[in-house]
Amino acid sequence: MHLRHLAPAAVLALLPAFAACSDDDPDSTSAETSSAAPTSDTAEPTTATPSPSATSATPTETAPASTLPAACDVVTVDDLSRVYGQSFVLDGADTGETTEGGLSWRTNSCDFDVEGLVDVEVSLTGPGDFTKGSFGCPQPSDADGIVEPVDDIAGATGGWWKVSSAPPLEGELRACSADALVTVEIDYEDGQDYEGDPRSESVQLAEMVLRNLQG
Repeated sequence: MHLRHLAPAAVLALLPAFAACSDDDPDSTSAETSSAAPTSDTAEPTTATPSPSATSATPTETAPASTLPAACDVVTVDDLSRVYGQSFVLDGADTGETTEGGLSWRTNSCDFDVEGLVDVEVSLTGPGDFTKGSFGCPQPSDADGIVEPVDDIAGATGGWWKVSSAPPLEGELRACSADALVTVEIDYEDGQDYEGDPRSESVQLAEMVLRNLQG
């Protein structure tokens, strides 16, 4: 058997037929998967810093300092001995505060003593010494004594006299001027009788103090 060789031209003619018989391979398209990383839009909470509250300091009103001298500079043991007829000794100086009838005031005092008999205290108060209420001539309380006005004190615009209603004798004179409140307090020991007029003698002493304050 003889094989017949195809001519090159015949081979070329058969190529289109083979190409037509072959199935086209479908294009395999790989879809790109794009993964977007999730973004967090959550804002961090902010803590509000409270602003400090503004505090305004209210100035405190302070009464002016007293311009009066010390009580021991305007009254002496000789003054006491001459007025009350006793031999007094100086028992020291003191300061204090009196609260009475809704008023408060500071005092500077000078104390005198006749041992075993009587104590006398002379106190001075100026307009700047009132820490509550206005400067004036406050009436003593009559809860533990008898109180009466006194209008015969030379150099004073008014005054008060208070005396205990039972022994031992305790008396208080307040003599008031435009610049000072002068207080004279008498305190007798138990069992001692007072001979004389304590009201009149205390008025004399207050008048002496008021004159000395005027210079």
